[in-house]
Amino acid sequence: MSNRLKFRKYLVLAACFLIMAVSFSIINNITSLFIDPVTKHLRLSISSFSFVFTIGAITTALMSPIIGQLISKVPLKAIMSLGAILAGGGFFCYSLATQIWMFYVIAVIVGIGTSCLTVIPISTAITHWFEDKKGMALGIAMAGAGTGSFIWMQIVSRMLTDLSYQETYAILGLIILVVCLPLTLFVMKMPPDTTIEAKKKEKISYKDIHWSMQLILFALGLFLLGVNISGTKMHIQPYLTHLGHPLTFNANVGSTQAIFALLGNLIGGDVFDKLNLRNSIIIFVSMSLLSYICLIYGAFAPLLFVFAALFGLCLCLPSMLPSYGTSALFGKEHYAMHLGFINMIFTFGGALGPMISGFIADHLNYTLVWVTYFALTVLYSIFLLISLRSKKPQT
Repeated sequence: MSNRLKFRKYLVLAACFLIMAVSFSIINNITSLFIDPVTKHLRLSISSFSFVFTIGAITTALMSPIIGQLISKVPLKAIMSLGAILAGGGFFCYSLATQIWMFYVIAVIVGIGTSCLTVIPISTAITHWFEDKKGMALGIAMAGAGTGSFIWMQIVSRMLTDLSYQETYAILGLIILVVCLPLTLFVMKMPPDTTIEAKKKEKISYKDIHWSMQLILFALGLFLLGVNISGTKMHIQPYLTHLGHPLTFNANVGSTQAIFALLGNLIGGDVFDKLNLRNSIIIFVSMSLLSYICLIYGAFAPLLFVFAALFGLCLCLPSMLPSYGTSALFGKEHYAMHLGFINMIFTFGGALGPMISGFIADHLNYTLVWVTYFALTVLYSIFLLISLRSKKPQT
């Protein structure tokens, strides 16, 4: 690879990091800060406003296979630029919404924009630009989401104190546009050996590549992983409150988890590169099982910090396994189409997890929630490891 192309690939990596740090973090990780001011100002129920997040997740899931197919036919910068406009413009429009149905409609627009802008196109670009250090590159790109969350959580909480939520929505939407649109227009592109012209000559559809037992097992494993991760993340704070811990303690546990999640993306990338996929999964699944044991005995407060560290490190699995595993199992050929289908299944699992946790906690208790997720962790690891038995060489 020439020096010019080497410079370009690292420029693409930096752009991916910034896009995740700005758009993905704002849209997915800090919007919970708006629940209180929006519901109080518009006199909405928390459950009706929380459904905005569910609509966004479902939209992202449904869009994933569509984006996966479009990437093989349309220039990457065109897809991502449209995503930046829809994501940033849509987030700005939240400032204009006065009724709950307006938030729902806007959530669909933002969900489409996020799908065009973040995980699938970024994973596809990284996979094609980085041959040897793919795991590390993916880890760096996805670490942008964690880094952005640290920064935006502090900034947005202060903005909501000094400004109205409408002004905050508008400013953040403009920031997404101003930062992400130039990056997608002038930086993001595929390497020369994966030009759109070459892809256009291929006559393929999803029915040609998807229905192998390997793919079904891998997707099912990721579905259960999505259930586990989202169901756990959304209910840690309620569980800590249920145990009677003070808010300051709960915040410290959350901060510990966030720090180790950021480290996990960077460390995880290196682990995926240096060890084979099977050993990497075994290592992180083992830590995940230990973390659930810590939660089950969460009445002993120090174990909750052990949980936060272990679970935080394991969050590299949902960040990286869909994209890295797709490449390792199915190669670069039709990568975006495979990833689109797999990400759809994974996202549906993520949308289901919090509801499962809430149902079990309401009707039984939180201990059974963690026992259930311990069992599901064993189950999804079995599905993933069996899918690796017939692993295809990367191409």
